[in-house]
Amino acid sequence: MIKQILNKLFYNPYRFIKKYQNILLAENTILLKSCTFRFDGKDKQNKVSIGNNTMVGCSFIFESDEGEIEVGNNTFINGGTSLISRSKITIGNNVTIAWGCTLYDHNSHSLDYRERQKDIERQNDDYKNGRNFIYSKDWNVVKSKPIHIENNVWIGFDSVILAGVTVGEGAIVGARSVVRQNVEPWTMVAGNPAVIVKRLRNE
Repeated sequence: MIKQILNKLFYNPYRFIKKYQNILLAENTILLKSCTFRFDGKDKQNKVSIGNNTMVGCSFIFESDEGEIEVGNNTFINGGTSLISRSKITIGNNVTIAWGCTLYDHNSHSLDYRERQKDIERQNDDYKNGRNFIYSKDWNVVKSKPIHIENNVWIGFDSVILAGVTVGEGAIVGARSVVRQNVEPWTMVAGNPAVIVKRLRNE
């Protein structure tokens, strides 16, 4: 308990990433104090690259040894947002992602209830034996697809972008939307599931 409190008080993301050669920052990358990196896989070598003049306060989460995340230049990702990758998440240039968003490039569990039962058995066993509770997870039964956020996109707070989605250039995702399908360039979408509510001028 005391260790957790001290970590919160004195956590420095720049100091944390020094032990990870797989996290690549451009010269002018800004990591806010809320920015965290979590590697749950066994070799902890998932790749992260963050571009120039980009400010990030989000969490980069890798639940297995697969998955990578690329963030372009002049982009802002606020705190409380989670980028969770087993495949690949690509975020372009001049993108704004508000707080509380989730980009999740896999389904986490199988559609087969029997595989989900096995997940629960494995995670209980892992936890009881002092391991990370997804240490023995069978990822072969989990569907994963890359997420692409193209240049000049704005994603409003508390939105969810699901596996396989491409958000086209200049698009806007309204607050608290759930995006299950591709978003056309220069459109505004909103709702659950997100649908087009406006077409934007590309100037």
